[in-house]
Amino acid sequence: MNKKTKTIIIVAVLLIIIAAAVTIFIFNKKNKETKSYEVYGVVKQVNGDSIVVTDKDANTTKTFLIDANDLKEGDLVYIRFNGKEVDTYKVIVDNYASITTNPITVVEDPEEVTTTTVETTTTSAVRNNTTRPTTTTTAIDKDSTILSYFSNELEATKNNTSTKDKLKNGFITIVDFIFYDGTIKGVTFKELRSATKAKVIYYALLIDAGIDSKFPNYKENISSKYQDIKGRLVAEFLELKYAMCEKSEDGCAQASEDFKLLKYSLNLTWDTVKTFFGYIKNLTVPKIQSWYESFRG
Repeated sequence: MNKKTKTIIIVAVLLIIIAAAVTIFIFNKKNKETKSYEVYGVVKQVNGDSIVVTDKDANTTKTFLIDANDLKEGDLVYIRFNGKEVDTYKVIVDNYASITTNPITVVEDPEEVTTTTVETTTTSAVRNNTTRPTTTTTAIDKDSTILSYFSNELEATKNNTSTKDKLKNGFITIVDFIFYDGTIKGVTFKELRSATKAKVIYYALLIDAGIDSKFPNYKENISSKYQDIKGRLVAEFLELKYAMCEKSEDGCAQASEDFKLLKYSLNLTWDTVKTFFGYIKNLTVPKIQSWYESFRG
C-alpha cells in the first residue's frame, strides 16, 4: 500500500468518526430539548406573559413564560414541560399561602363522653395451684378482627332494619376509634398495620356515605368534632397511602385501588379534596404535592 492510499484511508476514517460524533451530539441535544419534566412551586409574581415561581424541588426562584391570566400570586402550581416549551400547567391550590397561615382546627368538646364497647378476655386462670399462661393476641389477629368488624358495619348500613340512632352511635364509635384513642374489640387504631389502617378509613368513608344516603345530615345533632369528619378521614387516608407507597410497603397497591373507588363512590374531585388541606399535618409544598400525586393516581 503506497503512501497516498494510506492517507486517503486515514482521512476517510477521521471523517467517519467526525460524522458519528456530530450525529450523536445532535441526537443528544434534540433528546434533551424534548425531554419532559415537571415543576411544582408557589407563584411569587405575575407579569402578564410570565410568572416568577419558587420551585419546591430546587428551592430556587425561577421565571417561566406562561400566559398567566388565570394565575395569582400565592397559588401553588404544577407545570409540565416538553423540552423548553410549556406542555401544560394547573393550579393545584388557590391561594396556598392562606391555608398555611390559617389551617382548619378541630374543636373537641371536652364535656362529651362517648361510650365505647370493649370486649375483655380472661388472661389467666388458677387450677390445682397451676397458673395457665396468658394468651396474647397477635398483630395479625388484631388486623383481622378489626377488618371483620368494619366490613360488618358497612353491611349494616345497607340493612333496612338499622335505625338512625344505631347507625349514628356506631359511627361515633368508629370516629373515636380512629381519632380519639377509642377501642373496638379491645384493639386500638395505633396497634394496626398501615395497610389495615388505610382499609379501616376506606370502610369508614363508605359507612359515612351509606348512612348519609339513608339519613341525610345525620350528624347535625352530635358534637362538632364529628361534623367535618369526611375531610379528616380523606386527609388521613391520603397520608397513609402516600407513606406506604413512598416506602413501597405492602398495601400500597390496594390503597391505590381503594382510593379510585372512593373517588367514584364519594364523587371526590380535586376541588373537593383541596378543601381538606387544613387537616394535613404538614402543609409544606412537598406534602401538598404528595396529595396531588396521590389523588391523580
